Amino acid sequence: MLKSLSPEQVEHFRKFDYIAPIRVMSEKTALELRKRLEDFEHSSNPLKKKALHVKSHLLFSWLNELVCSDKVVDAVEDLYSLNLLVWASSFFIKNGNDSAYVSWHQDSTYWDLSKPDVGTA
Repeated sequence: MLKSLSPEQVEHFRKFDYIAPIRVMSEKTALELRKRLEDFEHSSNPLKKKALHVKSHLLFSWLNELVCSDKVVDAVEDLYSLNLLVWASSFFIKNGNDSAYVSWHQDSTYWDLSKPDVGTA
């Protein structure tokens, strides 16, 4: 039985490998979390560079709470079942007028997994 997603959303995922949008928080909460991230970006913390690119949910309790929230977990469980692992978390920050480019890709290609049953939320 699905917890969060509709049968149509699950079918869309199976056919196209993505679903969007899935609302997991209010706009107010999103702005509050963005402020926390921006405050850290502008801090002088020596871990700043690595903290944004390697398992960020282990450093930021607010990010860990988000990735473990019922709304996120329920949606992912609808696609992958109950046996889940948060393997990694990172931020790809692209500010306005930034010429950096990340092409469309599937992360599992780079992870050398025997079975690519992974997702990005």
